[in-house]
Amino acid sequence: MVRSFARISLVQISVVLLAVFQSPVAVFGFSASSCKQVDAKTWLASPSKDAAPKIASVEDASLLLTEWDKFCNAESAEQPLITTPQVSSNLRRYIPDAVRFLSDIATKERDEDSTKGRCMLGICASSLEEGMATLKSWVTTLQLPRGLLHGADKDGVQVELEGGVYIKYNSGGVYSFADIRKSGLGFDALWKPGDALLETYDGVYRGVYFQVELSDGEFRQYLVPLDTFSLE
Repeated sequence: MVRSFARISLVQISVVLLAVFQSPVAVFGFSASSCKQVDAKTWLASPSKDAAPKIASVEDASLLLTEWDKFCNAESAEQPLITTPQVSSNLRRYIPDAVRFLSDIATKERDEDSTKGRCMLGICASSLEEGMATLKSWVTTLQLPRGLLHGADKDGVQVELEGGVYIKYNSGGVYSFADIRKSGLGFDALWKPGDALLETYDGVYRGVYFQVELSDGEFRQYLVPLDTFSLE
């Protein structure tokens, strides 16, 4: 059984999701106005707190997120860091703007064609509360569609989840069987814009798998922090 994000009325899920729709979020992004701006590739080659990477294209945003993704993968696998200490310490502050840039491009494409410009989130959190707070932060900040939450209850009774949770969010859906076959997504395509799925999770990774599908067809998926926007 599914519930509308805006209508779930049980315990913390109700409180958290109600805040998604009723409470505006003030976003305090990092200001680079006092820094010299350079293109992302140049900044990554020589990161400095006195300069800021310019995020003016999909390539710029992708470069920054790819570098952070390398850092996360190396750290979680306990391998030598691919990125330098300077990159890993300075790059974190620019992750929100890079994610926003790609999400905004996806939104523009989705506005023109509802089957394009999909944003997908794979939220791996330590608890239900942390997972729902992350979903609230991302959906609100990026102004993503809101749909149904699958897996939060069974026959109208809240499902009690202990330990880690995984929330899979999808900003887009496919509406006809012809489109489903064309997309190759199978029954995942039956999701409507903004639907999410709540599951238990016993993995060790904590963060968000941010995936964005743009019209160029390039695969883009990055590991980013749970608190990408909440610490701005």
